[in-house]
Amino acid sequence: MTKPSVKSPTWHDVPFGSDIPKSEPVDAKWAYWRPALDGIVELGTLRGRDVGLPTHFHGEDQITFVVSGRRRFLISGEVVELAAGQGALIPAGVAHQSLAEPSSVGCINAYVPAGEYAVPAMMRDAERLWSKAGYIRWTELAAVIREHRKGAAGCIPVGSAVPARTTCREPVGRVAARTGMSREGFSRVFARRHGMPPHAFWLMARLNDARKLLRAGEGIATVAAETGFTDQSHLGRRFRRAFGITPGRYCSGWPRSQTCQTRR
Repeated sequence: MTKPSVKSPTWHDVPFGSDIPKSEPVDAKWAYWRPALDGIVELGTLRGRDVGLPTHFHGEDQITFVVSGRRRFLISGEVVELAAGQGALIPAGVAHQSLAEPSSVGCINAYVPAGEYAVPAMMRDAERLWSKAGYIRWTELAAVIREHRKGAAGCIPVGSAVPARTTCREPVGRVAARTGMSREGFSRVFARRHGMPPHAFWLMARLNDARKLLRAGEGIATVAAETGFTDQSHLGRRFRRAFGITPGRYCSGWPRSQTCQTRR
């Protein structure tokens, strides 16, 4: 089936539901919220042009579905490109960089427990849904995702995933010395295996821990202390750089009736 043509969206061309607070700034790019659906840890939406993020990873499998424009990721030195109506899985712990785009992008991210979903069949169903209607609502995508959840006995561990909770607050040189390697040699081996230098990897692990604690309702200052950041501001700077949003806005979330679609 030929996909319907869509125009490049602006903020108002990509409505996310009529119940979004009027005070929400029109230049916002990222939003995350917890829809209380079994098997889905969190949902996120992205729209706009400023979509670049430095290399990072997540503690959950990330399912990305593009509803307008395109998204590109740099993974293991290769560019993965998704056009409107296409989706992909980025496994938990896999380092990836979100590349900037010259035109506007709209997409939905779903964060789900690692290895619990039959992703190829899920993506085919989501793409058919998008192709038929020219848009997809987050409730529809969530339903498709949940239809393809495997039973506990069928869960397949993601072999390439890095344990996202592997944190270390020691200097890299001290860790390298314990392995009998120089700091430079240890860093090279670590980066080849994990896709990030050790200090950057351990920082991202702490940020993922912070994200999990924020989802659980912990206060920002408490989370900063528990995850080894100097203070709330330090956490805020690092968090925004990694995830595109401040901890405060991340905690507030958006309404559950949010819709992501492109108009024909």
